[in-house]
Amino acid sequence: MFCAAAVAPLVLPGTAHAQGSCTVSGPTTTCTFAFTGAEQAFTVPGGVSQVDVTAIGAAGGLEGVNNTAGGRGAQVSGTLGGLTAGQTLYVEVGGVPINTSACYVFSPCIGGFNGGGTSRFGGGGGGASDVRTQPAATPLTTTDSRLIVAAGGGGAGEVFSSSCSGSHGGDAGQSGQNGACDGGMGGGAGTGTQGGAGGSAPGGTPGGSGALGTGGNGGAGTGGAGGGGLYGGGGGGSLNGLATPFGSAGGGGGGSSLVPAGGTGPTLTSSAASITISYTTPGKPVTTVLTAMPPHTRVGLPVVLSDLVCPTSGSTTRPTGTVTFTDTTTGKTLGSTRLLLGLGRCAAAGLVTTFHTTGTHTITAVYSGDTVYQGDSSNPETTTVTVTR
Repeated sequence: MFCAAAVAPLVLPGTAHAQGSCTVSGPTTTCTFAFTGAEQAFTVPGGVSQVDVTAIGAAGGLEGVNNTAGGRGAQVSGTLGGLTAGQTLYVEVGGVPINTSACYVFSPCIGGFNGGGTSRFGGGGGGASDVRTQPAATPLTTTDSRLIVAAGGGGAGEVFSSSCSGSHGGDAGQSGQNGACDGGMGGGAGTGTQGGAGGSAPGGTPGGSGALGTGGNGGAGTGGAGGGGLYGGGGGGSLNGLATPFGSAGGGGGGSSLVPAGGTGPTLTSSAASITISYTTPGKPVTTVLTAMPPHTRVGLPVVLSDLVCPTSGSTTRPTGTVTFTDTTTGKTLGSTRLLLGLGRCAAAGLVTTFHTTGTHTITAVYSGDTVYQGDSSNPETTTVTVTR
C-alpha cells in the first residue's frame, strides 16, 4: 500500500557567489552568510591571515501528521589560520528539508542542501554548514578540504496511527528515535570517523547509512531511517507501513561536526543555519620609498637611511608608527625609529649607520603599521649600499 521507490537526493548547482553581507564595527569586520541553496565564497583580504568562524547546521524536517520535530542542528566555532591574501574559502550553508511532489503530502521529505538525507515519507535531514578550501564540485583525492563543519539534524519518522507517536529525528551527533508501535529503528548518528548506520524496519527496507558529507536516505517505502553523515547532514526519516497498526518509522540520525583545534562545540541550537566569518579589519595600504645617502661609501663612514611612508590615494591621515632598518646581508638589525618628519600626507623615519665590511649590503625597511594603515612586513622596501675600503 505504501511501497514507493526511495527519492534521490536533490542536487543543486554549486555556484560561487559574493562575500555575504559584511559590516565593520570598530576593529572587526564580520561577514554573515545565510542559506541560498548554492555554494558561496569568501575571499581572504590583504593583511588577513586568520579568521574566526561560527557555523550553524540546519534542523531536520518535521513529520507532517503529528508535526513531530526533526533534530536540531549543531553550532561550532573556531579559528582558521594559515590563510593568504586572495585565497578563496568556499562556504556551504545547510538547507532545511523541503516538500515537493515527490514527497508524501504532509512532510518535507527532500533533504536539505549540503548533505541532508532524503525520504519518501517523513522528514528529510537538515544540511550541514561548512567552510572548505576546495569547491564542492572538486572530486576528493586523499584528503577532504573541510575546515569546520556544523552538522545537520535528522528528519522525523512518519506515523499513520492516532495511537502511535511520531519519532523525533536525532539532534546533530545523536541517533534518531526508534519508531513506536513496533515501528522501524532510528538511524545512527554520524561520528568523527564514519557515517551513522541506517535503521532497520520489520519486514521493510533498511535506511541508508551516512557517508562523508551526506546523511543516509530513509528506506524505500516501508523502511528504516537514514544514518547521519560524517561531517554532514542528518539522515532522512521514513515510514513503516508493515507494522500494525501502521507503526511509526524511526527518526533519521544526526550528522557529525568538525571542530578546528582550539575551537568550541558542537552545541545544539534551534537557530537558522548560517556561517559567520569575522576578522580584524586590515589597515589601509601605504607606499614607501627607502633611500641610502650616499649609496656608495667606504668602511666606517656614515650613511643616512631614510624611509618615506605615504598613504595611498584617497587617504588623508598621516601615518604613524615605526620603521625597522635591517642589513639583510649580515643579518644585523640597524635600528628602529619612529615616523616623525611630516611631508604633506607622508611621514619619514631615518637613522645614521656605518658599515664595517666591504661589498654590497641589502637594506630593508619594515613599516610597523598603525591603527589606520597596514604594515609592510610581508613586502618590505629594499635598497643597496656598496661599501669599499
